[in-house]
Amino acid sequence: MSNAHMEALVLLVEDEEPLRRGMQAWLRDNQYGYAVMTASDAQQALEMIERYHPDLVVSDIRMPGMDGLQLLLTCRRMFPKMKFMVMSAYGTPELEAWSRRTGAVRFLHKPVDMENLESSIASVLGQGPDEERSGFLRGVSIPGFLQLLSVERKTVVLRLLAGDGRAGSMYLSDGQLVHAEYDEFVGAGAAMELMTWEGAEMEIETIHEVPSNTINESLPTLLMEAMRQKDEAAK
Repeated sequence: MSNAHMEALVLLVEDEEPLRRGMQAWLRDNQYGYAVMTASDAQQALEMIERYHPDLVVSDIRMPGMDGLQLLLTCRRMFPKMKFMVMSAYGTPELEAWSRRTGAVRFLHKPVDMENLESSIASVLGQGPDEERSGFLRGVSIPGFLQLLSVERKTVVLRLLAGDGRAGSMYLSDGQLVHAEYDEFVGAGAAMELMTWEGAEMEIETIHEVPSNTINESLPTLLMEAMRQKDEAAK
């Protein structure tokens, strides 16, 4: 038994009770010595994270209410050195690539192979400081994250906070960008300005009602125009 894993704490976040119980039962007597606890949703997971400070969070992506992506972003702000693994039954190459870029140290496809899950957890817990992610969203662009939210057909507000104090928001409904606001600007102009920000803090929040539609252009069209304007300004 490796000392690197002794007394390590793993939090499993899974809304499907049979799968959650099955994973916990399999991992309870793992050969590596880490402890395992579970949460049935992201909100419960956050409460447990704040209280117990697990070394690793293993979370499903698609869950009712706050999903795994929102949980990852929240953990990034609260505990930037906490390791994070994601699971999904709807994995695509794009989702896997962006999950890794947003800080997930492993992406597991469901149905999860239990032996692979156990060995993956042990491997992650045994990583040295040079393998750790110091920030979950390092290197992730706002356009790229918007595309991920679009692919996942999210109905959310993406809030942005720049290092100089500027703040703005973009609203998506079923993956479509419908409204944006920044300073006194709203609509497509505000969206294109926000898309050019670099190094901004990002936060997503699930919403059930979206503002009136102020954007008629598609997300790809706005992204292309925002990048064109950014290039022109640079010249």
